[in-house]
This record gives sequence, C-alpha cells and structure tokens, in this order.
Amino acid sequence: MPASRAAMPRRAGTLVARGALLIAIAALPVAFSAWIDPARLVAARSAEREIARVLAAGTNVTDFANYDDRAIEKHLAPLRRGRPAVLVLGSSRMQVLRGCTGAQVRGCGFVNGAMQGAVLNDMLGVYGLYDTAERRPRHVVLGVDPWTESAVGEGWRSLADERAMVMRRAGIPASARRESFALYARSVRTLATPEYFRLALYSFRRYGAAGIAWRPTDQAQNAEKTKLPDGSVVWSDLPADNAERAAARFAATELAHDGRFHDLARRAPGRTGALERFVRYLGSEGVSVTVVLVPFPVAVYDASRRMSGDSLAMVEREVRAKAARTGARVRGSYDPRRAGVATHEFLDEDHLRPEALARILGS
Repeated sequence: MPASRAAMPRRAGTLVARGALLIAIAALPVAFSAWIDPARLVAARSAEREIARVLAAGTNVTDFANYDDRAIEKHLAPLRRGRPAVLVLGSSRMQVLRGCTGAQVRGCGFVNGAMQGAVLNDMLGVYGLYDTAERRPRHVVLGVDPWTESAVGEGWRSLADERAMVMRRAGIPASARRESFALYARSVRTLATPEYFRLALYSFRRYGAAGIAWRPTDQAQNAEKTKLPDGSVVWSDLPADNAERAAARFAATELAHDGRFHDLARRAPGRTGALERFVRYLGSEGVSVTVVLVPFPVAVYDASRRMSGDSLAMVEREVRAKAARTGARVRGSYDPRRAGVATHEFLDEDHLRPEALARILGS
C-alpha cells in the first residue's frame, strides 16, 4: 500500500479528534452555565417545593429571589385551606401588598400571587392554580402594568398547564404545546449566551456552586427580600431618598433601553382582547375584579411620555375602557399626580411602598 494512502486514515482521524476537541472546548462555557444556572433555567424544582412547605407552615423565607416563584406558588396553592377572599395577581409591583401573616396562612383570606416580572401569561397560570370549586377566590385584585399584554414573558413555564387551561376556559386562542416548546427553546438559547456565562461566573465567585441558599426567618425585613406566608414580599430597608435617586437615574440612562416601555400596542397573534376575555371569565365564575394601575415616579412617567408619545396614557385609557365593559373597578393611575403619590413614597424607580399601594386600593 502506498504511504500516502496509509496516511489518509491517520489524517482523517486527527481531524476528527481535533474537531471533537474544539467542540468540547466550546461546550465548556455552556456546561458551566448549566451547572451553576444562576437564573434556574434548567434546575430541578425540589427547592421550590421545600420553600412552599416552609411558607405553608407559617414561616417567612428570605434569599428566595433566584428561585422560581411560579413553582413555589404551584406547590404552595394546594397547601392553602379554603377559598381566598382575595387573590392578588400581577408583577413585582403588586408583591408588596400585604394581608395576613404567620400561621394564619392555613385559613388566610388573602393570597398574594403576584410574581416577579409577571405579564398576562403568568397571571393566567397563577389563577389556574385556584380555578377550582374548592379554591376559587371571591375577589381578584389584578395589577395591570403598561406592558402586561404586550410582553410575552419568560417565566411561566412552570405554570404552562394551568395557563393553557384558563385560556381554554376563557376562550383565548392558544397553541399550548408550540408556545411551551418555544419558551423552553428560548431558555436553552439563553443558557448558551456569553451574557449568561458571565452571570454564572459572577454567581460562582460570589456564592459558590450552590448559589444563594434560601433560609427560613422569623423576621419580615432582612438584608434580602423576604417572602411572607401570604405570598407578599417585604423589601430590605432602603434610604428615604432611594426612590428620588433611582428614578432620576432610570429616567436619564435606562428607560430608553428598557424593552417593557416599547411597542406597548404589540399583541401575540390571536391575543388581542385576551385581558378583557380573562376578566369576563372571572365575572362568569362569580369572581369580582379590581384592576390596579400602579403609578410611576414623576421623573419616569414624564420621561416615558417624552420618549414614546402618549403611550402610558393611551394604555391607561384602554384598560379603563375594558374595565368599564366588564364591570371591573379601577384603582390608581400610571400618572402619579392623578394617583396622588409623591416620589418619596416609592421604593425605587417603579415599585411603590406598601402603605402607598394600600392607600390607592382603599381610595
């Protein structure tokens, strides 16, 4: 056999080995991101089940923010006793609204089911946990942000089945399997991004391979946000002028790049009118609804209007019209002047302090 022919398999084998080595090296950052998984994109949900058990026993939980709060609520809802008198749905802007605390959770008439970053998809999923004869709430407090209908959201995978069920009952068109697969695919793509690798590196350097460990606590206010048994969230102590500084900074440098405030008229195919259909469905089941429009600090509200015309006011008019057609009450306004709140009554650039939010609901 000529030497050149004998060398061909060796060269081919070398190329394959080199290719495999390059692929393995390229896969190392992705494997590291999946191992640390700081945002829990692919992590098992066993910790969330344990957090739910502790909350159901009447104990607060702190350092919970990097865990899947949708999965926590999914495990917690079956542990609650009876029908809630009030169920809160919305984003983190509604999480500070408080009800009963401590061991009363087993017979609590108040459940805060608001979720970090929640949009309509999440609200449908959380409500699905309670949409049974035994757990259906008597009243829903629905926090509607300007982007509640325009944003798709990334966090509702843990509640995909409940979301699909409520959409079907409310007559909202859905392709549950395709949408769930697309959501999972987005999570996998995020896992492979350089940004997620950098986040994983930061988490590993600061917290180690285990990440931030949640812990039970008797205190409501800790160094990190704390979740109470009724589902509400208590922030860490902040300086009195924190909102003034945060709102000015956000309005000047961050607002223009915040995707939540862009294209507020966008709707997923077939989802025009989804919020109104959801509220009508609640009414058909005997559930009364209060829609809450949580305001923004003056600096943020005014900067948003300069950036995108009359978008916030336009969304508010539309939400009020939907509420009028469905018989829902409306409290608050995106405009802080109309809502009657000052910037010092905020925690930061868009979260109200609990006393101010409670005052809006009681007005």
